[in-house]
Amino acid sequence: MSRRGLEALVFCVGAATLGAEIAAARLIAPAFGASTVVWANTIAVVLLALAVGYWVGGRLADRHPRGTVLCAVVLAAAALLACVPLAAAPLLGGTQDALSELWGSLLAMLVLVAPPVLVLGAVAPWAIRLRLAAVEDAGEVAGRLYALSTAGSLAGTFAAALVLLPLIGTRLTFLSFAALLAVAAVPGVARR
Repeated sequence: MSRRGLEALVFCVGAATLGAEIAAARLIAPAFGASTVVWANTIAVVLLALAVGYWVGGRLADRHPRGTVLCAVVLAAAALLACVPLAAAPLLGGTQDALSELWGSLLAMLVLVAPPVLVLGAVAPWAIRLRLAAVEDAGEVAGRLYALSTAGSLAGTFAAALVLLPLIGTRLTFLSFAALLAVAAVPGVARR
């Protein structure tokens, strides 16, 4: 995988991760509201999923240090992200009466958002492993890739909040970020 392709993939993963977080809060708002508790659960689940994803990604990167495998994992994350709005309707239907704001929103976030975000979390350490040529470059490589991921996260946050959600709605926002991931990952898988 080329350096630019890997960097573009990391940027897109950052965008999709935070874009999905913003869209997820909006997705569960009709059932549980948009209170501080709901936002705390949203942020906490995303951070937990990312932390587990970083750990898993580091282990997988050492076992499978190939760009094609990483891109296949990103395609799996895209598929999981595309399933979020489909799974939300049956999961959230009627839950506002059955579950409290705290536990209901936490459960909804764990079921709907944690799986794709966990997979997306695996990308950063994997990309570092693929990009690292020598130990002496570790700091520069990690810093550059995390900066690109964070820039993508900013872009995804603002794209979701200011453009996608108001113009196309929650479901299509999830599908847009899933499509972005697929477009970024397909060239890496196709090279195989």
